[in-house]
Amino acid sequence: MYQTLLYYKIEHIKYPESEMKKHLEVCKALQLKGRILLSKDGINGNIGGTLESVCLYRAYMDAHNTFKHIDFKQHDSEIMPFPRLSIKVRDEIVTTEAREDIDWKNRGQYVGRDTFHEWLKAGEEMVIIDMRNDYEWAIGHFKNAVKPPVKYFREIKNTMEYYEQFKDKKIVMYCTGGIRCEPATALFVKYGFDKKNVYHLEGGIVKYAEKYGNEGFFEGKCFTFDDRIAIAINTTDTAVVLGNCELCGVNTDDYRNCLNKHCNKLFIGCDECMEKMDDTCRQECQDIIKDAEHMRSPRAHTKVLHRNK
Repeated sequence: MYQTLLYYKIEHIKYPESEMKKHLEVCKALQLKGRILLSKDGINGNIGGTLESVCLYRAYMDAHNTFKHIDFKQHDSEIMPFPRLSIKVRDEIVTTEAREDIDWKNRGQYVGRDTFHEWLKAGEEMVIIDMRNDYEWAIGHFKNAVKPPVKYFREIKNTMEYYEQFKDKKIVMYCTGGIRCEPATALFVKYGFDKKNVYHLEGGIVKYAEKYGNEGFFEGKCFTFDDRIAIAINTTDTAVVLGNCELCGVNTDDYRNCLNKHCNKLFIGCDECMEKMDDTCRQECQDIIKDAEHMRSPRAHTKVLHRNK
């Protein structure tokens, strides 16, 4: 059994390159794998390892002047969810391509999972906006949530006119762990939305699911950027399956990657179609992999090797 950690912190880092080198030493010593991004604006991490290693890493972070008081989301994983360790310094710890428009000191306000759940139960008048990529939405989202007209979150800067229709309403944004809502709420405030009406689900889907998974208002699965692919939120027999096979339309939420290594498309596919199509997304790819040289090498324990976009 392994453990995963999902976390971030918006905090000024004077020397991110130096912190990257220190982090690399610590994570290698603890045999942790995953992805960590650092910038002058903070840190964004998603890592995995043994329970002992993860606990030691958390202790290191809690003792660090810059990184203490992080709200870690820690969960069990039956597999090592990451194939390698990657720690990089970037201009942004979450890609918005609108860094110049983001004032980290002027963001929306948090709403905790308990309050948000009560709002949902009471039928509170609000607009719930999903701030994730379209392929994440496809297999799970909050009931009655709005899907913005984007494929990737980074396109939000080009679609601000779309949100004008919600300008006088209470807005609650959510994403997987909360980080994408941080710059998103800042952009909304920048574009004239009343800060008092712009909320951000604290801890995102992951924190909400920890307490309200089986009785909550999130339907389907939560996409993860690791080898687990997705995690079930509602684990009862009443769980809703939202996805559909892209080849035949049958109800399923299994993500695959095309076995043609030159394609490697991430798509939803049912078992029957995958058997019929030799784990490819279309006839052309099925024909190509007849030559084994063009087949992607599958990783042990996983159905897919998805791209992180």
